[in-house]
Amino acid sequence: MKILICDDEKMVCDFFSQVATSQGYEDIDIVHSGEDALTQVIRKNYDLITLDIQMPGVSGLEIISMLRSMCPHALIALISGYIPDEIPEEITSCADIVLSKPVGFGAFGQLLAGVAQICQTMEQIRNLGIIPAAVRE
Repeated sequence: MKILICDDEKMVCDFFSQVATSQGYEDIDIVHSGEDALTQVIRKNYDLITLDIQMPGVSGLEIISMLRSMCPHALIALISGYIPDEIPEEITSCADIVLSKPVGFGAFGQLLAGVAQICQTMEQIRNLGIIPAAVRE
């Protein structure tokens, strides 16, 4: 599973990365700005993107629709200590989940497990289309 963590707070990135690593996930990229998140998504497809709302420069709210269009299969989790009272429909339609900081070990672990399950199910579905040579003969 490929994970992109985007948050301007190093401590938050380190925590999410440590939780993921402790659960056996190794393909983890960390960025600290919206601009860097866009650059990473151009280079690599992700299964999970965590995205802070408020960051210096380009905010998570400003790039979420671009991330969704560039990486349509990824689960996008908006994670922030600042969640506006009203998030516009065009933003919420791009996010799969909105979590308020602080996010605990258990909650983030459940998110990781859910995304892993989705990835596994998608792989099983994709494999349905493969017909073994013995069956074709």
